[in-house]
Amino acid sequence: MRGHIRHKRSKYEKRKIWFWIILGLLALLIIFLAFFLNKKTIENKLIRVAVCGCVNQRAVYTMREGSDMAMLIRQAKGFTINADAIHVNLDKIVKNDSVYHIPCLGATNDSKRSEFISQINRTIKLSYRDLSKEVVAAAQQNEIKCYTILYIGIPAVYVLISYYPEFHRINFVHIPHSAMFLNTEYRLIDLFFTLDIYPTMRILEHTLQQKIDYYLIQDRFNFIDLIDLLGGVNINLDKPYADEYNLKPGKNNLDGYYAWEYIRFLDWRNVKMTVKSEKKKDLVRQDNFEMDPRTMEMTYEMRNQRQRYVLEGMRRSFQNLSTADQLYVIENFKNVFRTDMKADFLNMLYKDILSTPSFSYGNVPGYYSVEGSKLFFYPDLPSFEMIRKREIRTYLEKRKDKNQVVY
Repeated sequence: MRGHIRHKRSKYEKRKIWFWIILGLLALLIIFLAFFLNKKTIENKLIRVAVCGCVNQRAVYTMREGSDMAMLIRQAKGFTINADAIHVNLDKIVKNDSVYHIPCLGATNDSKRSEFISQINRTIKLSYRDLSKEVVAAAQQNEIKCYTILYIGIPAVYVLISYYPEFHRINFVHIPHSAMFLNTEYRLIDLFFTLDIYPTMRILEHTLQQKIDYYLIQDRFNFIDLIDLLGGVNINLDKPYADEYNLKPGKNNLDGYYAWEYIRFLDWRNVKMTVKSEKKKDLVRQDNFEMDPRTMEMTYEMRNQRQRYVLEGMRRSFQNLSTADQLYVIENFKNVFRTDMKADFLNMLYKDILSTPSFSYGNVPGYYSVEGSKLFFYPDLPSFEMIRKREIRTYLEKRKDKNQVVY
């Protein structure tokens, strides 16, 4: 009898346990469904912003919240020739229901504008020397296939990417945004936002004596989307940056937003300068400061180094992905750039950029000069030519060694 009672109690307890397990699972299911059914799709907020003054298309534009002045100027089809471009803060975040006026140069600058236009027309029409072909011909070897891409990270990052498919070699050469390539006051950044991409490419081809085959343009949101596509980047954060953004120093995985902020960040405590504004952020691109040229060179290299850390982090993130995820990332590169490259070539290029071990960085040689309130970088073009010739000869030697037969 007792055994029968114990058996009944045991069956009752088992049913009770199963009842609570099933009830718990149902509760979790209800919470899960409630969360996802009520979850709103996150959409980018849109704002309305107007621009007037010396731009080619004055209008009111619908833009993504968080857009900067550079993106607004691009929407407005760029500066007019008579815009006072050098005093526009292209990095400024635009606000909803705001009107931005782009200042114009006075009538006293008419002769400068005329000279600027004539220089552009002369430069674009001129043929240029191709140093690569000259060096290869002198060595009596077959031509080295090289594709050169002008990368522009709006507003102030300008990089020449040289891609050698034969050697799976990628070279990045940074060009300061304040670089002077014409005998005018228009810097590289001013040329791009006034003339757009193709005239800028032609001017660089002529002055650097290097064919530029394609362009890649990436704004703030394109960059953030690219980093997020890779699943973030691992960066060893320095304490000044970590303190500024309430993060822990040391190794961290940064999403697109924090990677963008990391590239822009400068530790102003270690930079000697006179600031013309109460705010010390975002000053590199607006030139709202007075600084010794040597200090400016140091700050520019600090920013370049941060860009390199992020690029190396991107390469590591890509290499750590599964083969299927790598293919997915490559297939979606076309969505995070504006380019004139065909999809197949873009995929091949970025697969090598993210995976090849033969990767190098450099800067166009030259010097900075502060003239009045304006900062300029004067490229040392003869030195740049010498560096490029030496680089090409190195590749020719590698090819010769590669073709040798060892018995």
